[in-house]
Amino acid sequence: MTSEAGRWAIGLDLGGSAVKSGLVAADGSIAVFERTPIDRRAGADHLLAALLNQIERLRAAAAERGFEPVGIGVGSPGSIERATGRIHKSPNFAGWTGYPLRDELVRNTELPVYLANDVNAAALGELKFGAGEDYENFIMITLGTGVGGALVIGGRLYDGAEGFAGEIGHMMIDPEGPECPCGNRGCLEQLVGASAMVDRARALLAGSDADGPLAAVPEEELTPEIIGEAAADGDPVGRMVLAESGRWLGLAFITLINVLDPDCILVGGGIAQAGPPLFDAIRQTVGNHAMSGTARIVPIVLAALGTRAGTAGAGALALWPELSCES
Repeated sequence: MTSEAGRWAIGLDLGGSAVKSGLVAADGSIAVFERTPIDRRAGADHLLAALLNQIERLRAAAAERGFEPVGIGVGSPGSIERATGRIHKSPNFAGWTGYPLRDELVRNTELPVYLANDVNAAALGELKFGAGEDYENFIMITLGTGVGGALVIGGRLYDGAEGFAGEIGHMMIDPEGPECPCGNRGCLEQLVGASAMVDRARALLAGSDADGPLAAVPEEELTPEIIGEAAADGDPVGRMVLAESGRWLGLAFITLINVLDPDCILVGGGIAQAGPPLFDAIRQTVGNHAMSGTARIVPIVLAALGTRAGTAGAGALALWPELSCES
């Protein structure tokens, strides 16, 4: 199979608790999609073995379908050294910092291998197959445990001079804000990440006589998903939490819009599923603070591919290397 429609690649999305993998076709379809648990504390050899196991399974599945994948794309947490294919820094994965991932995968599979930060991979998935298809220039931000970012400029991923661009979660929004592990204070991640949302909800519940759905949830069981669901049902505390998160995000987006003038901003990740209570607050803040005289309000759009964005984008790295940061 050599036509564009018949080209397939292996896509691997390495997350905090699992590898999401699949055979990714040039039309965006994913065959044999799997989610395999991993232990991020077990070390680099364990992680490599998990990836190789998935690759072996996917190559066997491809052979049954009568084709060989054109290559392997991997989205990994942390920053990637473009020139060497090493993981530059990934503090949450034991032994991953400095690991020569691309060389090890090439040596063991004898296939072309392409690496990207996991959010960059997700952005490429949205560019080729999702909510970014109609845009040449966009910013993607993912909201979950942390805050990730990626830039697409001229229809290609942009990762800066050395491969480390897109750290939107470490934009300093409030210099007097909470400490961040990066060494600064008031980074966006510390204001809108999962821990920040839960802490804000606990503080509001403790200081009020709220009787909505959240008031019945034990403090230790609060999660962003529960807060988002409660907000969607009209819970006042849930809506206040999302309004505050939306305000901080809107302030960050204004800076990004003023600097980059993107076609749109895509918002993905688990917290983004909170929907209108979050997006309305973001859009209101952006509208209130847009530069005077601008001709348009930049669309702020929910990413389309959900949990498959990283796998789809990792496959796209191998299908279209010219769009990646390495080309």
